[in-house]
Amino acid sequence: MLTDYALKQQTNALESIFHQAEVEIDGNLFPATLEKTRQGPSKITILVRIQAKQAGLITKRIVKDVKGEVVWQDNVNITKPEREIAISIPIEVNWKVGG
Repeated sequence: MLTDYALKQQTNALESIFHQAEVEIDGNLFPATLEKTRQGPSKITILVRIQAKQAGLITKRIVKDVKGEVVWQDNVNITKPEREIAISIPIEVNWKVGG
């Protein structure tokens, strides 16, 4: 089984690839601010902050690496009001043994 140290190293590697964010609002892509917070040795939370001026239905969250390659994408249905909001993406690295 992986040690806490190894899980932390895997989490560091995963955290390092998250570089920029976009959201799809009413069918259009908009850049968003990306923040990363550590919640423990194997947990990180990605915060996607969306500006107040962009309101509508958020249907997709996209996170890219430094080269612009998509590393995370999911579909959501979040109604965004005309104020800044932050959407969190919690990620936990774990290791499953067996199979």
